[in-house]
Amino acid sequence: MGYAIEVSGLWYKYPTAKDFVLRGVDLRVGLGEFLGILGPTGSGKTTLCMCLNGLIPHYAGGEMIGEVKIFGKSTRAKTIAELSKRVGIVFQDPDSQLITSSVEDEIAFGLRNRGLSEEEVGRVVEECLRRIGISHLRGRAPQTCSGGEKQKIAIAATIAGRPDIIVFDEATSDLDPISVRDVFSLASELHESGKTIIFVTHEVELLAERATKIAILADGRILLEGDPRSVFSRLEELEELGLRLPQVVQLALGIGRMGHAIGRLPITVEEARDLLIELGLGADELRNRG
Repeated sequence: MGYAIEVSGLWYKYPTAKDFVLRGVDLRVGLGEFLGILGPTGSGKTTLCMCLNGLIPHYAGGEMIGEVKIFGKSTRAKTIAELSKRVGIVFQDPDSQLITSSVEDEIAFGLRNRGLSEEEVGRVVEECLRRIGISHLRGRAPQTCSGGEKQKIAIAATIAGRPDIIVFDEATSDLDPISVRDVFSLASELHESGKTIIFVTHEVELLAERATKIAILADGRILLEGDPRSVFSRLEELEELGLRLPQVVQLALGIGRMGHAIGRLPITVEEARDLLIELGLGADELRNRG
């Protein structure tokens, strides 16, 4: 399998910082993979995302050691503009990305900068509005929209450029539960259409259902990496990092402590339901056994 992203021995320190934020990151992301990144606050997740689209080192400066390759090409050898055609990023705060006076212009902005004809711009804008489900916002000023709507606008503007890799950096952190699910659903649809997805989040339940691989970043290093089932089975290591397990995993481990053999660890609600049926356990029995 070819790699969309290859990170090798990556160290990074901001211009005014004394210490390195990233401390030897090694990471490979396959073409069309859905990678979820988890980690404690301050572990370097946003910094790693900025390395993927060239903001580091081209914009942020600082000291970077090691290599980041996007589809086999070093980010050092590409400009931010060139990298943006392959890597799109949606940040936690959509207001930092929204700069025009209408939703339609926001989506069209990057396309016009690339010299597309107005006919082509109009077609892509229409397609993105429809795909993200925000056609009704077309003429609105982004600043007047809700937080969830703003994040959808930022996603629409990002995918308009048709990047091969889309990075969601804590893009659901300030959203209500319905908007959180909407963003995850959009990410899943993009993944199913062939995009490589990087999703940084604390929403472990939704991530467990969708990601093909999970990476745990702590103290500037990748400490754990693998499929969701294998990563979430590492209970002690995750607890030491202060990371929460999906609720269905917590339930299964509790059932195991009751003396039941749980076999394959469930990571989705459907798998947990099937386990309960298989063991003949109901809500009343679980409550009675504590």
